[in-house]
Amino acid sequence: MKIGIFGGTFDPVHNGHVNAFVESYIGLNLDKIIIIPTFISPLKTDARTNNTHRLKMLKTAVEDYDFVTIDTYELDQHHVTYTFDTLTYLKEKYPEDDLYFIIGTDHFLAFDQWSRSDELHELATFVVLDRDDKLYEVTAPFIKLSTNIVEVSSSLIRQRLKSNTEVRHLMHENVYGYIKEQRLYET
Repeated sequence: MKIGIFGGTFDPVHNGHVNAFVESYIGLNLDKIIIIPTFISPLKTDARTNNTHRLKMLKTAVEDYDFVTIDTYELDQHHVTYTFDTLTYLKEKYPEDDLYFIIGTDHFLAFDQWSRSDELHELATFVVLDRDDKLYEVTAPFIKLSTNIVEVSSSLIRQRLKSNTEVRHLMHENVYGYIKEQRLYET
């Protein structure tokens, strides 16, 4: 089986994330997508919404996609978990399957900062979603996937919610409803 893996804070999950999941599923001819929300991202220092809320929003955003599952491995660790540890866990869980770890250009360009980056390619094939940015070149052992990218950022959504600016068009309507119901990102 070919399994695509996405990690991230998803704070909040938005249409750009869901588009990336679906386009990767199609473009790589995957059998399954596994989303792994982080407890704390090693390369991000900004505040995050609590895990219960992020997980609920993520489940809501992908509930209609039967090829998408969520694995709470990193959330369950209750500390910073590095991609090497997560991929080791997934390799043990899916020993016969091909793992494709899908990243954006921002993570690709910072890949040398990842813990044990030189060993990661032994655990999975790394796929870079092409945002049509001509400032970089993706070379082996990375794979470049040219696809339709919806440019949205969680930080923009948080900023707009804080200033009470419209964001409904950027996310699943039930995720937006949950954010408003729980009064997330207001301060």
